[in-house]
Amino acid sequence: MQQNEPTKEQLTRRRDEINEQLERVNQRLGTELDRDQEEQAIQVEQDEVAVTMESNLRRELAQIEDRLLDLG
Repeated sequence: MQQNEPTKEQLTRRRDEINEQLERVNQRLGTELDRDQEEQAIQVEQDEVAVTMESNLRRELAQIEDRLLDLG
């Protein structure tokens, strides 16, 4: 069975989406912690999720950029 390879346009669109998501994640990570300890705990958990998400997005972005280079 032949795989459907994404087009250069699809890769470019996905790259742009990832960059927008990374911007939102970085804005989220730049916020200060709340004074309330319970709220801080929630924020820390959310930050951990955001860091994992950022890592995954950066990995996908690197793969897309490699594929775009291959396509010329």
